[in-house]
Amino acid sequence: MNVSVKDDSACRKIMTIEIPADKIAEEKAETLKAYIKFANIPGFRKGKAPKHVIAKKYASDINKDLQERVLPKFYHEALAETELKVVNVVDATEPEIADDAPVSFDVTVDIEPEFTLPKYTAIPIKEEKVEVTDEQVQAQIDMILNQHANYEEVEGKAIEAGDMGQLTYEATTEGQPLQDAIPEAKGIGSGEGYWVSADEHAFIPGMGEALVGLNIGDKKEVEVTFPEDFMVKELAGVKALYNIEVTAVRVRTVPELNEDILSKLQVESEETLRASIREQLEAQAANAALGKKHEQIVEYLIKKTKLEVPESVVQQQTRNVINDIANRRMMMGETQDAIMADLENLQKEAADQALENVKLRYIGLGIAKEEGFEASEMEIDEEIASMAIQQRKDAQALRKEMMENGSIDSVGEQIRFNKALDYMVDNAKVK
Repeated sequence: MNVSVKDDSACRKIMTIEIPADKIAEEKAETLKAYIKFANIPGFRKGKAPKHVIAKKYASDINKDLQERVLPKFYHEALAETELKVVNVVDATEPEIADDAPVSFDVTVDIEPEFTLPKYTAIPIKEEKVEVTDEQVQAQIDMILNQHANYEEVEGKAIEAGDMGQLTYEATTEGQPLQDAIPEAKGIGSGEGYWVSADEHAFIPGMGEALVGLNIGDKKEVEVTFPEDFMVKELAGVKALYNIEVTAVRVRTVPELNEDILSKLQVESEETLRASIREQLEAQAANAALGKKHEQIVEYLIKKTKLEVPESVVQQQTRNVINDIANRRMMMGETQDAIMADLENLQKEAADQALENVKLRYIGLGIAKEEGFEASEMEIDEEIASMAIQQRKDAQALRKEMMENGSIDSVGEQIRFNKALDYMVDNAKVK
């Protein structure tokens, strides 16, 4: 077998593999034996038909079997001979198989990059101080108390921000009742007895802010423009005029930090609560500071490393990043239509991020290899268990799933990468 390799790009090679005619003849003879044994030919008992009859009748099937079974075998032999570190097979030509003739075919592969690691100790970084103030602790307590706030119906008091007003309302657009002009606006175009919060969370855009200062019996005209991403898509961009009347008012009452609240929070005292909140905020601040260190190290590694990466790996990573970004946007309330409308920018953002991710992966794993960092089976099991909790799956079932789809290796890689990153943080030069 003859194998030659030529460069297509820094991480892409074209392997030309030529299989001698006698080797193909041997493989074809073995394949023919199987057909002779099992083929059904009219007029002959199974396994007794002449070779030339079988060869002629099943010529195309035999050649197809050779392509599907034998050619991959020679590809792997060629791979071992060249010692290429292949990450993806990009393309392969379909060879012609003829009697008494060698077979030649090309396989285009992406390989792992070869590069020089940068100096990765004493990386200069700035360190942020981890400090939690009494004001930050109090802000968390205020947020907890706000979550336990109650609404009480009152009379003789104007609505303030955060209160609620009960409304009767009718809306028109261009002089026509809104729900006549747009039938999908039923319930939004008119209503009676609806409670509306006097804040930005009101279900009619801008209505909440318009309630501030009104009292029971007050009437008002409110101009509303529905945003482009409004939940009723037929109202997107529509301008409407609302005639409203306040029929009742509820005042938001925030409780004091008393024994009842402490009991609901399952803490013994206010001091215990404040200490627990401070501890949580300090942990969050420490994680944020560590994240800033990681960002500086990543920026340094990318800047200091000259590296070409496999195109197919970047393409795979780009698809993953697009899905991640789209899912985050949808979780934040963005519609699928809005995301698709911004697809070009999304793809550009994902491609840039994916390229950096792939470069960083190779650099980090290169450092892990240099320092001899490994991932033990126990560490891999612990990481899979953590992933299973997040995904609400059984750990053993998740491991099996990852074994089947080939993603389990990425767990070990991530552990090794994280060890390399921790090593660089520990050995950084703090300014």
